[in-house]
Amino acid sequence: MNIQETTFTFNDAEQNLRVGIIHNPDQCIGNVGLLIVVGGPQYRIGAHRQYVHMARHCAGMGIPVMRFDYQGIGDSDGSYGGFEHVSTDIHIAIDEFLDRVPDIQSIAIWGLCEGASALLLGGAEHKSASHIILANPWVRSESGLARAYVKHYYLDRLKSRDFWRKIFSGGFNIKAALSGFLSNIKKAFTSSPSVPEEDNRPFPERMVSGLRKFQGKSLLILSENDLVAREFNDLISTDSDWKKTIRDKISHRIDIADTDHTFSTERWRLKVAEDTANWILSEQ
Repeated sequence: MNIQETTFTFNDAEQNLRVGIIHNPDQCIGNVGLLIVVGGPQYRIGAHRQYVHMARHCAGMGIPVMRFDYQGIGDSDGSYGGFEHVSTDIHIAIDEFLDRVPDIQSIAIWGLCEGASALLLGGAEHKSASHIILANPWVRSESGLARAYVKHYYLDRLKSRDFWRKIFSGGFNIKAALSGFLSNIKKAFTSSPSVPEEDNRPFPERMVSGLRKFQGKSLLILSENDLVAREFNDLISTDSDWKKTIRDKISHRIDIADTDHTFSTERWRLKVAEDTANWILSEQ
């Protein structure tokens, strides 16, 4: 399938210039386009050129794809306000995408890490957002990170032959390790203070509210070897509100074996792109 890649600029109401790229196949399969939302202060290419690979793969399967830079990121004007404040950027990008590709009628939005969180904090509230793909969502808090370390990192270390070899050879600083372990135990049972906002709840609580409100279809993708994914999985496994919302609102979940946070190998990049495209095509 032939794919046309078009780079362009578009403005918001304040005339801040943003940069976008659309990957448009010569034959669209269905009427849903894919908008890729970056995680954190990244630009449209992504780590390991991940978003370029994903966009070209999905376009090759007949799905138009758009990548773009938030304001203040990459080649776009303005100032970046953080992942909790990019809903306007996402909504403007959706409008531009729909305007430039008449064949599509609704948008699936793909977000990794803080990008996934941003979708649940207002990014997916656009009327044309029909699908969301949440990859390794960011729900980081000091206590949550400490719990993830205690549950996963330390237990994995105890199973490691290298760990025990270091201990018996005298090459392991037991005092420092014990200090770090006790520090994380303390943090794990200490609540993190909320950040003052118009809605002053901690952002993970606002995320679950956003997922509850979303009326479209939702895919959750989690990496096996990623502390961010493990922290999110711990939250949705133990918090009653998250448990119920995930059960009611997530259409499908995919756990990808061995993968790290950014799907950094060719095989992992291909796997997550294939899973994304197949899900969108099957859910139209």
